[in-house]
Amino acid sequence: MKIIRIIGSLLFVLGLFIVIFIGVPWEVYKNQEITWWLKGAIYGLLGGI
Repeated sequence: MKIIRIIGSLLFVLGLFIVIFIGVPWEVYKNQEITWWLKGAIYGLLGGI
């Protein structure tokens, strides 16, 4: 039972990582309605500035 919990936790963290660090920048890059300063702020936030 403990191994199932560990696997579930790892999959959750991996999925969250993929959504935040791959999905968000991809959507920001593809969306033309977002202004340049908002794109810069989002990239800065994800980059840890």
